[in-house]
Amino acid sequence: MMKKKEEHFDSNCITPGTPFMAHLATCLRYHIASKQNTDPLWKNLKVILSDATVPGEGEHKVMEFIRVERSRPEHNPNTSHVMYGLDADLIMLALGTHEPHFKIIREDVFSDNKRTSNCTKCNRRGHTADKCPLSENAESTESNKEDTSSLKPYVFLHVNILREYIEHALKFNIPGIPWNLERAIDDWVFMCFFVGNDFLPHLPSLEIREGAISTLSLLWKKIMPEMGGYMTKNGDVDLKRVQFLVTELGQSEDTIFRDRKAADERRSQGAKRRKLENERRAMEAKSRENDSFALMTAAPVNGPHSGMSNQDVVANRADLRLANLSAAAALKAQMNGTPLEQEPPMVQKGIKRTADEVNADEEKEENEEAEEAPDTLDPVEAGKAILKRVADEKEKKEQAAKEKEPSDEVRLWETGWKERYYRTKFHLNLEEKDEIREVVKSYCEGLVWVFKYYYVGCVSWSWYFPYYYAPMASDFVNIESFDIKFEQSAPLKPFEQLMGVLPAASKSHIPAPFHHLMTEGDSPIIDYYPTQFEVDMDGKKWEWQGVVKLPFINSERLLNAMNTVYDKLSEEEVHRNSVGATVLYVSETHKAYNYLSTVYTKRSNEKALLDATLTDGLTGEIDKDPECIPNSTFYSPLPNHELPDINNDKSISVTYELPKAPEGFVFSTQLLKGLKINNVLGYEDLMFATFEKIDNRHRYNQNRGWTPQLNHMEEYREHQNQRYSNRGGHHSYDNGYNDRGYNNDRRGGYQNRNNRGRGGYNRGGGHNNYGHNGGYGGGGYNGGGYGNSRGGYGGGGYGGNNNNYGGGYGGGYGGR
Repeated sequence: MMKKKEEHFDSNCITPGTPFMAHLATCLRYHIASKQNTDPLWKNLKVILSDATVPGEGEHKVMEFIRVERSRPEHNPNTSHVMYGLDADLIMLALGTHEPHFKIIREDVFSDNKRTSNCTKCNRRGHTADKCPLSENAESTESNKEDTSSLKPYVFLHVNILREYIEHALKFNIPGIPWNLERAIDDWVFMCFFVGNDFLPHLPSLEIREGAISTLSLLWKKIMPEMGGYMTKNGDVDLKRVQFLVTELGQSEDTIFRDRKAADERRSQGAKRRKLENERRAMEAKSRENDSFALMTAAPVNGPHSGMSNQDVVANRADLRLANLSAAAALKAQMNGTPLEQEPPMVQKGIKRTADEVNADEEKEENEEAEEAPDTLDPVEAGKAILKRVADEKEKKEQAAKEKEPSDEVRLWETGWKERYYRTKFHLNLEEKDEIREVVKSYCEGLVWVFKYYYVGCVSWSWYFPYYYAPMASDFVNIESFDIKFEQSAPLKPFEQLMGVLPAASKSHIPAPFHHLMTEGDSPIIDYYPTQFEVDMDGKKWEWQGVVKLPFINSERLLNAMNTVYDKLSEEEVHRNSVGATVLYVSETHKAYNYLSTVYTKRSNEKALLDATLTDGLTGEIDKDPECIPNSTFYSPLPNHELPDINNDKSISVTYELPKAPEGFVFSTQLLKGLKINNVLGYEDLMFATFEKIDNRHRYNQNRGWTPQLNHMEEYREHQNQRYSNRGGHHSYDNGYNDRGYNNDRRGGYQNRNNRGRGGYNRGGGHNNYGHNGGYGGGGYNGGGYGNSRGGYGGGGYGGNNNNYGGGYGGGYGGR
């Protein structure tokens, strides 16, 4: 019987205002009520639901809640926060709360690569060594089947640890500019906006995969003395100081573009070489396989396994049996002219590509480029692989003929790049300085708008960047003179937003009275719904990198056209187009239940204030929830999916509004008093934590020990040209790392960590290097290392047996 073809799921339905989102909101309400009626773990929970009818992005609603909560004097500074999501902006938002007890739970986007790695026992894919068919401890045949239904693993991103890494990499010691981690984090978040986000394109000289964030971070440290302080404070941006950053970046544009071209050419040439090499190896493998087919019926006594002892043959008989089976199967397939059964390729579809998914694709490409030889396969896999290569050889050659380098009209690496850039991307000549300056001003507005959006909230619902591309950094001149102001505006209604973001092909998610505005030629806004549009792939390789040049929406034109058909909407559609409210839920067993119930008995229309003593400190205003009838039946939104009605619903819900901040109140971006936080990272964790390029980092040579280059540990940065005496004092740099330190008899070290290495990094600990009888030695990793009286990173810490880095860090990382 032929299966009914499944209806295509249009992911555009996941947009506020669609019937899908309205149904999802009902399902969420049902889920909350169900858990509060049946799950004991939910009996004391307060649940706040802000669905798609409430304007704003979900993560920013959460941030607003945290900002308001931490502004209250009753707030517990050691409150923990956990947020789920893959978007990179969640990391920036979490940092911007200045709440160290913050974690982001996210799917492990690299888990598929880990799963497809070969079994270490038989080298086949699809299972691990403990479940290998060749293992004596292998479980039953049923359990050895490939598990295709395993759950995707999740990982935690600990913001407090990220803060430590950022501090280590950014910290400076500049007279007159006190180090402030919170201010530095805000500056770092702000700099990340230059690399691109949901509201602004990245500057042409900044590509995230080229290390753009590291470039900006190093520039920031370099120009800090000139800036005289931080670029941001409490959600405000000091464009006068930002000028130093973009000026420094602009002076490097030529070099960045030339280096980018050189790197692209190296990758391209390397890919071509690897392709040719793989094709050659494939042909050789095919030839060897054909030879093996011919020799199968009369294998010589001194064949491939003649070097094995009897014991080896017995131990490897399963491998030999698999080899014979694979050869037979391959020969049979070849004689019948039919290929061996192949596993279907896995195709993953997504709604929105996140930064991690993009980076995963790029890392996969880089890993493929780094491969010099194909994985070693067992005979079964080898037979499949060879026959597949033969079948695909013709197709690959045809495809190779079609492949060519992406076109690039601008050619940023050649003289005249700026003129070509503005002419091609903006249709401007360099002489049109006022127009170019307007582009720069709009971009600066965007930087300020986005930063306020992250730290304060949405300052204007109508602002947008009206260009497809960003200006060049070298054109950011005298930006502190820009008078940046934003128009006070209200958010669009759900249907208005739908008409502004959906294509005509997705009109089924919009009420029928609006359809003609998207499809008819006489529509006053038909130009907003093109069926064909340009995707600028200039200089791009992947489709997702292209710039989609859809027309910008003029909200006034859009609303005027829509106003002509609002009277044709049904009652249900009018309700769906209204702005909703945030809802607070508690169960009957919660101590605030009775108090929340009183809003349904009061006669006045005034909102009630939450009693913080009953809600564990939660404050705000509450009122009747139009969707709630206490103790009634909550009918299942999915009756055909074994979800029963909830009779005599024991939960209650009320509308909820956050308390409003006083006029002129500033959300201060600093740590709160009473916060308790301990550092987690140790020396080894921070050893390579730097924004510097790999060529500038410290390297370890087993003959010469560690080679210090530029910045290594923060102590080096703060005390350059100085060293520590055996009691913590300072001496000249000349006697520092070289006096029985990094250069004196390096026995031990990393390579002798299990042999009582007498030096860690050096011999007797470098008596004049970071302390007496210690420093980075005094026992190495063992023979006192990592825990005994003369070891760790110096028996006595960074400076001997006294304070001031003497006995410091608790006797080193494992000393006294």
